[in-house]
Amino acid sequence: MRKKSLRKTIFREIWQSKSRFFSILGIIMLGVSFYVGIKATGPNMLDTVDKYYKKQSLMEASIVSTMGLTEDDVAILEKNKSIDKIQPGYDLDVNFEEDSRTIRVLSFDPSDKKALNQLVVTEGRLPKKSGEIVLDQSAQTLDDYQIGDQYKLVTDKETKDQFKVTSFEIVGFVYSPQYIEKTSRGRTNVGKGSIDYFAVISEDDFEMETYTTIYLTYRDLAKEIVYTDDYDDKIEDHLEQLEEDFSSRPQERLAEIKKEASEPIEEAKTKISDGEQELATGKAQLADEKDKLNAAQAQVDQAEQSGMTQLPEIAAQIEISKKEIEEGKTKLAEAETELAEEEEKLLDAKSELAEKEQELAELKLPEYLFSSRDDNPGYLEFSENADRISSIATVFPVFFFMIAALVCLTTMTRMVEEKRGEIGTLKALGYTNFEISQKFVVYATITTIIGTVSGLVIGFNLFPRIIFDAYGAMYDLPTVEITYYTSYAIQSFIVAIACTLLSTLVVLRIDLFSKPATLMRPKAPRAGKRIFLERMTFIWKRLNFNHKVTARNLFRYKQRMFMTVFGVAGCMALMVTGFGIRDSISDVVSIQYGKLWQYQAIVTKDEDEETEEQVYKEILAEEDAYDKKMAVAMKNFTMNGQDVLNQDVIFEVPEKAEEMDKFVLFNDRKSGETYKMVDDGVLVTEKLAKLFDLSVGDTFEMTDDEDQTYEFKVADIVENYAMHYVYGTPAYYEKMFGESPSYQTDLLIFNEKLTSKEEDVLSTKLMEVDNVLNVTFTSDASKSMSDMIGSLNIVVWVLIICAGLLAFIVLYNLTNINVSERIRELSTIKVLGFYPNEVTMYVYRENNILTWLGIIVGMVLGKLLHTFVLQTAEVDMVMFSPTIHWESFVYAGILTLLFSGIVMYVMHRKLKNIDMIEALKSNE
Repeated sequence: MRKKSLRKTIFREIWQSKSRFFSILGIIMLGVSFYVGIKATGPNMLDTVDKYYKKQSLMEASIVSTMGLTEDDVAILEKNKSIDKIQPGYDLDVNFEEDSRTIRVLSFDPSDKKALNQLVVTEGRLPKKSGEIVLDQSAQTLDDYQIGDQYKLVTDKETKDQFKVTSFEIVGFVYSPQYIEKTSRGRTNVGKGSIDYFAVISEDDFEMETYTTIYLTYRDLAKEIVYTDDYDDKIEDHLEQLEEDFSSRPQERLAEIKKEASEPIEEAKTKISDGEQELATGKAQLADEKDKLNAAQAQVDQAEQSGMTQLPEIAAQIEISKKEIEEGKTKLAEAETELAEEEEKLLDAKSELAEKEQELAELKLPEYLFSSRDDNPGYLEFSENADRISSIATVFPVFFFMIAALVCLTTMTRMVEEKRGEIGTLKALGYTNFEISQKFVVYATITTIIGTVSGLVIGFNLFPRIIFDAYGAMYDLPTVEITYYTSYAIQSFIVAIACTLLSTLVVLRIDLFSKPATLMRPKAPRAGKRIFLERMTFIWKRLNFNHKVTARNLFRYKQRMFMTVFGVAGCMALMVTGFGIRDSISDVVSIQYGKLWQYQAIVTKDEDEETEEQVYKEILAEEDAYDKKMAVAMKNFTMNGQDVLNQDVIFEVPEKAEEMDKFVLFNDRKSGETYKMVDDGVLVTEKLAKLFDLSVGDTFEMTDDEDQTYEFKVADIVENYAMHYVYGTPAYYEKMFGESPSYQTDLLIFNEKLTSKEEDVLSTKLMEVDNVLNVTFTSDASKSMSDMIGSLNIVVWVLIICAGLLAFIVLYNLTNINVSERIRELSTIKVLGFYPNEVTMYVYRENNILTWLGIIVGMVLGKLLHTFVLQTAEVDMVMFSPTIHWESFVYAGILTLLFSGIVMYVMHRKLKNIDMIEALKSNE
């Protein structure tokens, strides 16, 4: 009976203190769900994309060559036993000038059910026969194509020669694992320089002599997880092996091409030689005919001079001879014309032959390019986004959980303190310490288990889906694969149990070893002391009674004061950090592409092709919005460090260093001081200087593509947020490298913003110039970064909302504890005649002061936490703005005050219903 009665009191306690039970359960659930949800999101993103790549058999390496690929290249690969699948194929970039579209046409083998780079059908089906085509699903948005429409690929004669079929029926829309990013399909040297979407046709519809690409997968990578160090190391080894296997292939391929080209040249030479002989024979025959006609004409002339024409017979014969001579002259003239035409053709053939021989002689060794998935649009960017989430998860959820744990600890401690009298009574009735402790252990255990389990379910399922769906706007990927990570679940259970059960047992230990008589008597109230404010009489005497009581109560219960202040401060810090991260990320686009980089386009040119430079300048001059340009030289370097990963650095040298500030702003981020380029050092961007701990006057080393190392001196450190740059003058360049820089890039400035259509038109015009290799507008990079930031903003809002919910629960718990501890005091002032609003204000005044103190402290903590999170979340190639806008502090403060007001409204209703008699007689 005793045990049964005790068990009843356990569940009765849960029912009687529902608000406390659910607040503890809620704060554990919120803390656990946020912790495991954010921690699991990054790994879930990588796990999802890894399974997607494996399911769609995404290639792991690819080979392209400037002179095409043949079966001999495939034969070399077949000797490599580490290769699992070899898939040669065709692709061609086609430009549609009318609508400024550039598409990439890829080959597809309908009979190969285990092909690499398998497409995902979103509508319709894949091609089954010749004349059918599927389009990238973005084509529906860009050009409003529908299934059943006719699609024409041919735009010019050169394109027509590459296809057997020129018109296709659209049978479906797809997306490909090669292009997971929605906004980018890669670069090209056709059209405007960027690909809008891809199309896929049967490989039988291509009319090409050689393959354009060979895709590969490897046996030892089948079980490796992408984006891991092991995977990256192995693929790097494989690429090095490919380079070794194909080391002699360029010479062989060049010899093959020369041999193939020499056969028709020899045939042409033979034909020309035969033609020359025939021409010589024809000329000789023509000379003989001329001699015969001349002799006949002489005979006629002689007969006429001798008077023989008077004889009728002779005259008739002479007339016949004259006709024959005229006919012979006509035929001779025709023969001479034909002979002249043949001679001209022969000269043209000789000229063409000479050109072909010269082209053959000038042929350079073909380049074989070996690449991995890193070159696929969006592949590395997705990894960086997942890493950002993981980086945020290393700090934010832990701090979040710490606040939740602190409040749980306080709440459970207060619960035990409230039950001192009940513990003393049970001890007096003969219950053992173990039996008495069961009530609190079961209470804490139930809240912990329910809160943790529900938190795990919500966290593992909700947060990854929300965040992954936010990134879904940027990527063509399947839904997120949910994985339940045991390690995070165990960590959550341990922390939750430590906050509730262990804290309960620690407090119980003191009470269980006390005497029943001591426990059944209420604790003596804290002795009142004069506070510091009372000694400041000029202030104290001006305060009314309520304000004096508020001041005394604040310092009388210091533990409660500090708990409330730091509880509110922690939540405020989380919200400030969330808003601050949003500010820092959003500022990157506006500052980098608006303030620092003042140019709008980058044109890369071929330094070996200078013949059409004038055409290039004329196109720019015809553009009304064009203002000016700056020629710059760019050289790629690598910078190494002991504790830092190797960093890619662009060394940029303007042709006119004194005018570079019109194109790029060189300034100090903190002071705003602007710098000029000097001839005795270089300007280094801030993130690079930070990674390698560089200061003004320091020297550092960089290695170029040929493994040559050079030492540079830091003249100044300038603000920059994207990639690493080093800026030097032409004089400094010549001093370092002993040669003049090659200005192969132009930075363009326009006096008005171009529309997307205008950018495409200008890009197309410039790309048609032979010496232009690529045209890039900064608006493309800005849009891409804005999309990334937009997705990350969803993550930030998740952080802010969760921090706000935590703030609400923290304020509710602490206020509830405050009211519970002072129930006799509040009942007393109600008996003394305080109205309900006055009683509420009696408590709210203190809460309001503590909330404001918490907001102020939270602003400082939020700034520190924001700085720490940014340092953790930043990737090496990007620096976030460390500035938090003042509006963010205001928003966080308003939310905190709003939650405080809601809590006090709930407490007001509770205070109105206090049973004063029950509270005041509790001591008896």
